[in-house]
Amino acid sequence: MKRFYVVASVPLLLAALIPIAASLYLAQRKAQDDQIAYLTSLADEVLRRGIASRQQLVAALDELDKDASPPCSQASLARMQQMVGTSFYLQGMGSVVDGQLVCSTLTLGSGPVPLPGKPMVTSTGISSWIGARLPFAPEQPFNIYARNGHAVIIHPGIVIDMPVLHADVSLGLAIIAPKALIRSRGPLQEAWLDLYQAPTHSLVESDTHHIVFRSSKENNIAALAAAPKALAYEGLAAQALVLAPLGLFASATLALGVAALTRWTLSSRSRLRAGLRRREFFVLYQPIVDLQTGQWLGAEALLRWRLGSGKDKGTLVPPDEFIAEAERTGVVAHITRYVMDRVLEDLPDLLKASPGFHVSLNLSTQDLVADGPVQYLQQRFEAIGMPPGSLMLEVTERGLVDIEAARPALQAGRQIGASIAMDDFGTGYSSLSMLESIDIDTLKIDRIFIASIGAQAAISPVTTHIIEMAQKLELDLIAEGVETQFQADFLRERGVRHAQGWLFAKAMPLAELLAGLKAQAGR
Repeated sequence: MKRFYVVASVPLLLAALIPIAASLYLAQRKAQDDQIAYLTSLADEVLRRGIASRQQLVAALDELDKDASPPCSQASLARMQQMVGTSFYLQGMGSVVDGQLVCSTLTLGSGPVPLPGKPMVTSTGISSWIGARLPFAPEQPFNIYARNGHAVIIHPGIVIDMPVLHADVSLGLAIIAPKALIRSRGPLQEAWLDLYQAPTHSLVESDTHHIVFRSSKENNIAALAAAPKALAYEGLAAQALVLAPLGLFASATLALGVAALTRWTLSSRSRLRAGLRRREFFVLYQPIVDLQTGQWLGAEALLRWRLGSGKDKGTLVPPDEFIAEAERTGVVAHITRYVMDRVLEDLPDLLKASPGFHVSLNLSTQDLVADGPVQYLQQRFEAIGMPPGSLMLEVTERGLVDIEAARPALQAGRQIGASIAMDDFGTGYSSLSMLESIDIDTLKIDRIFIASIGAQAAISPVTTHIIEMAQKLELDLIAEGVETQFQADFLRERGVRHAQGWLFAKAMPLAELLAGLKAQAGR
């Protein structure tokens, strides 16, 4: 009898263990596949930036070869400064003689700078010094590439400076021939380069890591992204302990999980729509100031969401969270119309308090379509008879990837006299040709560049280049995120007219904005 129960229990045990084993196997495979897909996306982005950087580097050296001006002459340095100002990835240019940087746009007034060691010469004939130190920022390494005595200076982090999900994720950019690492981030091992077989895309494994390589033979570079295998399998042991006593209920649990996930996905859309119906969303205004006079010339309309029901009633939902959710669920156009309605209600009071005042509205990529929110704004604006120039429409670089698709919306904005601003400029790696191909009035310098001012950050030269580029294109500039007087003085001295940030005022309700405008008018 005991033997019968033992034999009979085997199928029951298998029935309990098979769902567990299958779920763990699938979970392990999915975790691995997800990690590889994530690493592939990172490597693709590093390669894209690396190619753009490489192409700008080679194009700059080609142009310098055509320049007949004597090396280090005022004319030569002026030409270099002009080229740097129109290149996102290049921080400086100069001349190299006998292993010394004898002059450059970043070391004006300094003597020759010895470059470290013997240069590496690539198969394309470019000499490279990796990790050179310059007098103005001795703690910050730069990569210097030279040919025919002309040199280009690049900050090594600008290509691989991107958010990652874990500190142990590594990014790198390497030259294919000769094989050499030129930029890296995270705990990257140079020995991994030996696992790469040029010039193909490949997935390789070390004892501890998954490593994805993406390459461009034409540009002689390869990008890599790596992560510990253990990261993909975190939580599997805990999952096994949970599933083991629940083997008989695995199918039911999975069904319930799918149902809960579906309900959660649908509820996200419903929550946003319910918030709009209950008017839980509200608009705050952050003033835009004249850096010369301190006057408030305009304000950016910023949407906020305070939950009005449920256990989290009264909680403020972060804008980055609900805007991303609105874009994912297709509700963002409804939210944009809601903001437009609130602003048009407030606009008459603002114009009465300060004639000539303007309000800027942020547009999502999904708003830049035919018969979308901008056309709705045009109809409402014309119906209430507001004066031209009282609105500014802010679009992002991502929203202008398909310029032709966005053009009808931009034209509708122009027809009511709204000015067009490119928001977060510099974060999407726009080219000069893109700026010249669209009709915009203003560039908004992203707060990441403003934060680098006075912080001895290597990205701060990019801020100067953006300012110079805008001035050459005769575009207005608004600096975002100004928090210190040093930043304000720096921008004012370089001809930036407008700014916004906590140094001047935080985002505020309409009543506070009106009170501030009236106080300024009474001075």
